[in-house]
Amino acid sequence: MRQALILAVLVTVTSAHATPTEDLDRGRRSFRSGDWQSAKEVLGNLLYPRVQLVRQEETVEAHIMVGASAYQLDDRERATEEFTKALEIDIERSITTLNYSEGAVKLFEDTKAQLKIRREQAAERKRIAEQAAALQKFRDSLYVYEARPYFINFLPFGAGQFQNKQTAKIVLIGGGQLVTFGASVGIFIYLAGTYGLEAKVPLEDGPGVRRLQQIEIATGVAFLGLYAYGVIDALRNYKPNVRVKGDDSLMPPDLLGPEKPTKPKKKTTSLRERLRIGPMLTPNGAGIGIGWEND
Repeated sequence: MRQALILAVLVTVTSAHATPTEDLDRGRRSFRSGDWQSAKEVLGNLLYPRVQLVRQEETVEAHIMVGASAYQLDDRERATEEFTKALEIDIERSITTLNYSEGAVKLFEDTKAQLKIRREQAAERKRIAEQAAALQKFRDSLYVYEARPYFINFLPFGAGQFQNKQTAKIVLIGGGQLVTFGASVGIFIYLAGTYGLEAKVPLEDGPGVRRLQQIEIATGVAFLGLYAYGVIDALRNYKPNVRVKGDDSLMPPDLLGPEKPTKPKKKTTSLRERLRIGPMLTPNGAGIGIGWEND
């Protein structure tokens, strides 16, 4: 009895002092003999909680045998995890039915295919993120100088304020000019169309016509005042060249990616293209309608 106990202690001590290479060989023998549980435990001890094997090839082999053993023990989840870890070290590794079962080989190849897909997707996401970062960096640094014609300052209806990007003044000055100009011209056209340019006004219509003429003159004077103020204000704030952010039409095609960059819509910038003037009919006469197109 004492001899048996001493022998057991010696075996335990010998096993405790076995090298990782010796344990790997023992795991191989267990695996080849079909002792899946023993192979899984012996080889698993070489991988967890830390890898004890020095050579990368041995680490890959150990993961594969642990995975194949788990597969034979109907633990597909553990098998997939071990195959994945082996393939993360060597994605081109393959196994055959000479040493592994047909089911284990199929699961290994399926795991490899899925891992390659995930790697390709991750690489594509990284490429897109890097391209987006480069695009944003370039866009943030993209500035151009916009030339502003001097004559625009002398055009009516808030053209100078529009060029100077003064939104509130466009409404106040440009809108005021439109209202006063439209009222003055509209009354003139109405009176000319009703009574003729020689103004042959019946006596009974005299007070009403006089009132309209007063309004016509007052609104005309108001228009001229607003026009003068608009020109002065435009000149005070005028800058011949202004630094502005560029748009994607100036971006290099390689930064915009494989898709063909869309051609930016041509902006309407000239006063002539923005100004809309046309006849306007009213219940009591006719007038001129003036509009402003703002992008």
